[in-house]
Amino acid sequence: MNYELIKGRPMRLMWSQRDPSLRKSGVGNVFIKNLDKSIDNKSLYDTFSVFGNILSCKVATDERNSSKGYGFVHFETQEAADQAIQKVNGMLLNDKKVYVGRFMTRKERMETLGHPATRFTNIYVKNFGEANLSEEESPSCSSLTVRLSAVSS
Repeated sequence: MNYELIKGRPMRLMWSQRDPSLRKSGVGNVFIKNLDKSIDNKSLYDTFSVFGNILSCKVATDERNSSKGYGFVHFETQEAADQAIQKVNGMLLNDKKVYVGRFMTRKERMETLGHPATRFTNIYVKNFGEANLSEEESPSCSSLTVRLSAVSS
């Protein structure tokens, strides 16, 4: 019965985890991105089940039940997750190279990668009007200073 369709959506049967500490600890949780749109929950489960016992497996879908291109697999042990990451990361699944890595919460991603808005330093200004532009050379790189004259609207 697992992965059979009910009202157009695949059914997922799993053992009940009454203790949320296993799920919240992140142990054995794997994130997969760049999945082909044809990969569903069952094919993801079949691909990763060779590495160990899977507690939960899901491909993220939109409201039309089409794949968003990423998914999650929760293994019973961290060793199974590490082995899956090592073997499947960079492998081709349905002619697409997938990324497989340890699942990170949004908070962990922000601490590791920084906020997306703070990573960019470029600015592009179009149809700016009258401006005096001058280049100032510094020893390490060149920079551009923009001085605005009176701008009328």
